[in-house]
Amino acid sequence: MNAIEIEEAISALAERPFDAEEFPYSFLEAFGNKETTLMRNWLWLAIGLAPVSAILLLFLPQMPLPLLLIYLLSPAYMLHQIEEHWRDRFRAFVNHRVFSGVEALTPAAVFWINVPVVWGVNIGALVCASFGRFDLALLAVYLMLVNAVVHTVGIFRFGYNPGLATSLVVFFPLSYGIITTTHETLVAHLIALGLSVTGHSLIFGYALSRVLRMRRGAE
Repeated sequence: MNAIEIEEAISALAERPFDAEEFPYSFLEAFGNKETTLMRNWLWLAIGLAPVSAILLLFLPQMPLPLLLIYLLSPAYMLHQIEEHWRDRFRAFVNHRVFSGVEALTPAAVFWINVPVVWGVNIGALVCASFGRFDLALLAVYLMLVNAVVHTVGIFRFGYNPGLATSLVVFFPLSYGIITTTHETLVAHLIALGLSVTGHSLIFGYALSRVLRMRRGAE
């Protein structure tokens, strides 16, 4: 981009309503940084890493069944993310079907939830399980299970929603397998479940707060 094009892009940006979530992207785009950034194209990482992490099992030492199932959390979740976020359809579904056209979820929110949080929790669970702390690894399991329940309950209101198929076919069986093979205490399960429900509630609260704030701004 030349100086004139940058000036025109910045002027156009200044005329738009300010959106704290989208401003960093819009500002970078004004200087020629196109939307092909990690935050907007992270799903391609999942598409590449899901089969790689599954194939990697062939070259790793044999694992005990509970540890193997914990390992499978990452490729399973990536498979789910491919169904859920292909062509940004989950964000579109939430914004248009659930919140009636208001942008409750932004590309930045989708990225932070799915990559640093979800992938980070799954990697953390594998590390904990490797040291025998399956009680700590249960957080990742219940995040998966609660996610699957949310997708399933959504059938009654919206019918199919992006991510439903892998929730039914992958998430429920894998969660059940881990819960029944780790033999942790009831307290550990309740803590993991409580944290998982809290996490999902925070995401819903974030989306709802954006909707309310945007609707108040439009009045």
